[in-house]
Amino acid sequence: MLEAPDHTQKSAYYASALAGLRFVEHRRPSDRRFGRDADARWNAFKGHLHTIDRIDLMVRDADAQWPRSFGARTVFGFRAVAEDDAFGAEWQPLDPVHAEELWRSTLAQPSPTDVRSALAACANAWQLKLAPTHVGAIGPADKLLVVGPSAVAAAVEAFANASGLDWADQVVVVATPPAHRQLAALAGALLNLTRAPQLFSPKLDPAVKVAGRTLLLSPDADSDDAEWARAQAGT
Repeated sequence: MLEAPDHTQKSAYYASALAGLRFVEHRRPSDRRFGRDADARWNAFKGHLHTIDRIDLMVRDADAQWPRSFGARTVFGFRAVAEDDAFGAEWQPLDPVHAEELWRSTLAQPSPTDVRSALAACANAWQLKLAPTHVGAIGPADKLLVVGPSAVAAAVEAFANASGLDWADQVVVVATPPAHRQLAALAGALLNLTRAPQLFSPKLDPAVKVAGRTLLLSPDADSDDAEWARAQAGT
C-alpha cells in the first residue's frame, strides 16, 4: 500500500469516481446508476443501507466492467486484494453523512459530456490543475511511457480522438500519488477498454521494465516518478 488514505483523500477519490461514472452513463445511458429509474430501484432495494453503500456497489460494478478503472485498491496501491474486489477487506468508506453530502453535491453539477470535461472533473476532485501538454502524432506501433497527470490527460484525449490505437497495449503510466493514479486508472473507463490499463509506481513495482518507450512527461509529475522514468527511458 502506498499510504493509508485520510478523509480528504477518500472524499476526493469518491468524487472523482462519481464524475467518471456520470460520464460513462452519459456516453451510453443505461438508467442503472443515475436518474429516476435508478433511484426507484435503489429505494425499493436499500432497506437499511445508506447512500455510501449505493456508491460502493456502483464502483464495484464499474470496476468489473472496466478492469481496475474505479477501485480504491488501484488508486491507493492496496496489495493482497483479489482481482474482483474493488476495495479489499481493510477499506473503510466515507461515513454515511459525508457520503450523502457528496452524492447531492455531485448530482447538482452538470454531468461531463466528453472525455475532456470528464478528465477535468476527475482532476478537480483532487484539486489538480491540468496544463496543456503537447502529445504529437501517435501511431498504432508507438509505445509510450506517460508520467504526470497533465500528460495522462493529454494522452487520453489524443487516444479518444484517434482510431486504431490501443491504450492498454501501447501505454504504460508511472504514477505514485493517489490523485495521479486515479486519473490514469480512469483512462480504462473513459476509453471504454476491456483490458486493464498498465499503471505502475516505482515504490510498488521497482522491477518493471519500460525501456524503449517514448517518454511523455509533464511538469506536474511527482518528482520521484519523473526521475525514475527518465532513468528508465535513458533521457
